[in-house]
Amino acid sequence: MKRNKKIIIGIGILIISILLWQFGFFSRFNYLTAKIDIWKNEPRLVTCEFSYIKGNYLRKKINEKYGFYKTNEACFVSQSKLNGIRIYNAEINKYLNKRNGKDWYNRYQLDLNSLTE
Repeated sequence: MKRNKKIIIGIGILIISILLWQFGFFSRFNYLTAKIDIWKNEPRLVTCEFSYIKGNYLRKKINEKYGFYKTNEACFVSQSKLNGIRIYNAEINKYLNKRNGKDWYNRYQLDLNSLTE
């Protein structure tokens, strides 16, 4: 193989790798892992916030009722990881809309609010 061809292939691989990294494909949460989690029936909604919430057992039961688990990532994440999380959550939301109906999130919020009353 000629040197120019090797350089072009190397640059192509580098560009593809940068694009995959930018869209979060090298982190835990991305489009591919969303599809795998849906297939394994273990979808998660990922949040990037610091929160302490009482009644975690009851919240977990409500989450299971609607067909997902909730995962909290660290407060400080890189932009590429955040892009992956956004893509992951978008796919999980599509799945949950199909599973629970379009207005599932409003019903979910009502169930959560009933815990605090």
